[in-house]
Amino acid sequence: MADHAALGHFLPYLLRRRLLAVVWPTEGGERTTSLLILAIAVFYGAGLGLLLNTASESENIAELMPKLLIGLNATLLVSSLLVDFVPSFRPVTRPLPEHFPVSARLNVVTAFLLDFISLRRLTMAVGLLTALLVAPSHTSVLGFGVLLLLAGGTLSFNLRLLFSLQRWHHPLMVLHVASLGLMAWWMSNPEGPYYVALGLGTALLPWLLWAVQLRWLGPFFSARYLPVEAPVASTSNQLLLRLSPEWKLYVRKTWLPLLIGLVFKLIMVGFGGYLLNKEGKPPQTGFFTVFFMAFLPAIGFTYVNNNFFGFMGPLVSNELQRLGLTRRLLGLYARLVGAVVLVDCLLSVALLAGLFPSSGGKMLGLLPLASASFLSLGLWGSLYRAQPVSKSIDFAKMRTNTSQLMSLGTMSVGAFLYFVPLWWVRILVAALLAASVAWPVRAVLRNDGDLRRRLWRSIGA
Repeated sequence: MADHAALGHFLPYLLRRRLLAVVWPTEGGERTTSLLILAIAVFYGAGLGLLLNTASESENIAELMPKLLIGLNATLLVSSLLVDFVPSFRPVTRPLPEHFPVSARLNVVTAFLLDFISLRRLTMAVGLLTALLVAPSHTSVLGFGVLLLLAGGTLSFNLRLLFSLQRWHHPLMVLHVASLGLMAWWMSNPEGPYYVALGLGTALLPWLLWAVQLRWLGPFFSARYLPVEAPVASTSNQLLLRLSPEWKLYVRKTWLPLLIGLVFKLIMVGFGGYLLNKEGKPPQTGFFTVFFMAFLPAIGFTYVNNNFFGFMGPLVSNELQRLGLTRRLLGLYARLVGAVVLVDCLLSVALLAGLFPSSGGKMLGLLPLASASFLSLGLWGSLYRAQPVSKSIDFAKMRTNTSQLMSLGTMSVGAFLYFVPLWWVRILVAALLAASVAWPVRAVLRNDGDLRRRLWRSIGA
């Protein structure tokens, strides 16, 4: 207990380390990506502030502003809530070892503060604070957005704490579900009565439940009560037994991120399209502009296929050791990644045809353009930016299993193809990217020594 006084400084120390890990990662590629995302948030925040300042001077902006704020509030709330669930569930863990003289409740508070600091939440907060600096006269509007951002993170932590403690049937679970239902009703009825009062209730209710949960379940946040995950015995999957060896290896290493990507597409595109269809709006607005990456086949590349040969490391290293770079590697990439892209595009077509049977046809041309561009970038990344896969099934770490530079390139190309209105520009850019694949293909076909040695080292063979 002699170190109890020194432990009083652990919270600022952990918060500072967590903030630095998010804003200033040790790897140069991740650092560049984080700073670029924050710079984009500052740019968008400044634009929002300018819109708020000019709303009183322009009738068109004044008419657009209420709908814009409704969409902004819903996006802040949903995004902050889903950060820890999509693309994967992040359990609540003790931030301090068991032998430290720190109470279980203080561990809960520490875990809450550390979990709240993430790049996505920090990006939204930076955007709101920038808008607040540009438009200080709209403090109430932007302050309400900050409250919704905090409310989403708080409700996320409340649910994840119950899940981590395996208290599935706890009475607080009913209250959290009721709070979630209140959020959904509030977002789906922007013109309903008591909209402002219900919005305040939506923003404050998760904090009240957090305080109750801290008082009630805080003492159980210790090794004595936290469940220990027992090792799961491996069982033979009849479907996997029917697959070829390369498909078996690919599915075993990538099934979770690819499946969650398809579920993310169903939820985001389906829900956003349903709201737009309900209001009679075309699919080029609203949720489709916010979640354009869910419509295009990009998620599979940003988390898996930009490092395809890294995920297929054992098979690729065996091929490199025996024969070097061969046509088989190109055929392997085309068969496996092409099939995944085809399924992704077919799902997008089905959602678009079901939600917008008359007006959605204009967007179908984006799918082959994006597919050709992403396949080209994926082959470049898999050959020249490959890296060993440390945790192939842990989706919380999945973004570190692919090159951040290639993931940023995939997202940038997807945004360009989606938002540029000129089709000839879209086709030209997609054709240039697709044609660029000739360079790595020629290097593989001639069994280039530098590329062979680089790929061998990169995949950790």
